[in-house]
Amino acid sequence: MFGHMNKSGLCAVAITMLCASMPAKAAMGCWNQTQVAAAKVRDLQSRLMVATLRCSAMGVDVAPAYNRFVASNRTTIQGANGVIMAAFRAGHGGEAQTHYDRFATSLANIYGDDATDREVCAATASVAEEAATAGGDIERLVTIAERLGETPALPGGQCGLSFASMGSN
Repeated sequence: MFGHMNKSGLCAVAITMLCASMPAKAAMGCWNQTQVAAAKVRDLQSRLMVATLRCSAMGVDVAPAYNRFVASNRTTIQGANGVIMAAFRAGHGGEAQTHYDRFATSLANIYGDDATDREVCAATASVAEEAATAGGDIERLVTIAERLGETPALPGGQCGLSFASMGSN
């Protein structure tokens, strides 16, 4: 079969066969509304955590407010992280943890260089206290996150709305 092929042709066939035998690497699809809400909750947690650390570095302790936020919303935060991890598993299979870690780190890095002064620290404590009163209510947490800023960048983007599957009356 390969008797009349030159070396470059043989290499091309070998590469093609190697690629065909390797499993296709999945790509991130768009994020549905639940996944977007999870990313917003994760972003809120990252924003508050980083601001708490920045405030601490300048001698302002907002950790009690942040800790109340985490304690009050622990199950929801863990659930949001689970939804995000599932999205990365669907998009990256065995490399999901690496991609999730990069995503979580990128969220925190967004806030690392923000300005920090006593006013910012007081605002952080206030938002953390408000978020603590959510008591795990996803909609309240998402509303707080949306008030503070835009949806974080999502690999694959947000899914568009469609009425295609709604059926007709």
